[in-house]
Amino acid sequence: MATYTHFAKQPDVLKHLILCEVLRNEAPQVYVETNSACAIYFMTQTPEQQYGIYHFLEKADDDKSLKASIYYQLESTEMAKGNYLGSPALAMNVLGKQAKRFVFFDLEKSALENVDIYAKQIGLSTSVKIHHTDSLKGTIELLPSLPASSFIHIDPYEIDKKGDSGVTYLDVLIQATQLGMKCLLWYGFMTEDDKESLDNYIVSSLEKAGIKDYIGVELTMNSIRKDSILCNPGILGSGILATNLSQISKDTILDYSNKLVDIYKDAKYKDYDGSLYIQHL
Repeated sequence: MATYTHFAKQPDVLKHLILCEVLRNEAPQVYVETNSACAIYFMTQTPEQQYGIYHFLEKADDDKSLKASIYYQLESTEMAKGNYLGSPALAMNVLGKQAKRFVFFDLEKSALENVDIYAKQIGLSTSVKIHHTDSLKGTIELLPSLPASSFIHIDPYEIDKKGDSGVTYLDVLIQATQLGMKCLLWYGFMTEDDKESLDNYIVSSLEKAGIKDYIGVELTMNSIRKDSILCNPGILGSGILATNLSQISKDTILDYSNKLVDIYKDAKYKDYDGSLYIQHL
């Protein structure tokens, strides 16, 4: 199995719950993902996964709208078999044959092989293209050739570090947004200091680029500290930044983010406070 171990943790729940609904709403013809990782994982029931997908599935059982979410439907079926679907599999399942093209970038060969095998299993291999290359450079070079109706899912951990090509993942979002594409960017942080510097970086960069049509939501554990790390459930906080989306998708992002805060209000990660708070960019 691939070397990725970050799957099915709490930030994945936020990212994947929202990704599925937004893709259904927007129904793009072309889906591009910058850091795909695997399509499918074998669950190992770690404390991080207990705090992530297991907590979500258990609590969503009592919430009509969470239970109706595509994410819940896809993952509960797969989890019953001991598997977790990563974003490539979720995107392929949501969009199916109505999407003309799926483009996945990753630096891990085994992860891309996993995506390839999954695409064959669900009959989508002809529309799936995989790129075993640096996605910063690869995506920036690909953008001009894509239709404006494309959907770009940008999912690194660090969005403010420049690659060899001199651009950051936030720059990718800005360029794609200016070309009229729909973007969903996910990012994480471990301390309040990190969070604050990322927030400033995002807001000032978008302002400078003249981008006004965006929505940003962050869910952060109340166990986060200013500049030290008390516990490590994977990531202590994460954010979703989206551009050029329909109103229904924006409403969905807010609605589901608030619902996650609700279902995590009494949550524990090991012996730590697992509750979350929400902040809008």
